Amino acid sequence: MTKQVDNERILRLVTRFFGYVMFSHVWQGNEPLFQDVNVEKSVWNLPYTFLNEKLRNFCKETRRLGYKWAWSDTCCIDKSTNSILNQSLTSMYTWYANSAATLVFLTGVAHPSKPGDLRRSLWMTRAWTLQELLAPKLVLFYDSEWKPYLGDATANRKESSEIMRELADAIRVPRGTIVTFSPDDLGVREKLRLASTRNAMIEEDVAYS
Repeated sequence: MTKQVDNERILRLVTRFFGYVMFSHVWQGNEPLFQDVNVEKSVWNLPYTFLNEKLRNFCKETRRLGYKWAWSDTCCIDKSTNSILNQSLTSMYTWYANSAATLVFLTGVAHPSKPGDLRRSLWMTRAWTLQELLAPKLVLFYDSEWKPYLGDATANRKESSEIMRELADAIRVPRGTIVTFSPDDLGVREKLRLASTRNAMIEEDVAYS
């Protein structure tokens, strides 16, 4: 009995320590890249720009939530190497699905946010953000000042009836499918319909979607 309890405790501690947080956001131009962070050795050493600050705020929120590992597609993939880029694109769904949490930054959604802002946000129009919504088990939404969307303090926004209702109405997918999504939940026609409502800016983004 003691051994079983100890094993369970160890598993919880290891899972918590290595739990990583994924970033979901809209690319806005000169985002900090892998090479930029590699040169500076840390996101904290990057020069001040709005987009560098966005990345730092993501890391700060990850730390505030008690996690030690943060991942952003802007700077955690060496896009200069095709093999790494291609492998990353095909692995992205799994990475989001296995994350401890995914933080969604809603560019352009002012604070205080209002019902409907998420539905009308730029984030809802981009190709790659659809799987970043569906894949994770735990998702948190933030407005442009890194405040919880609608002031919702639910530990997992997928458990927020108001936010899930807004998302379900927006993408016309049942709330239950969003909360506990599996790729087998949607048929080919439905996947094509969802893809047709999203915009991809460059070739790899189309592959990502």
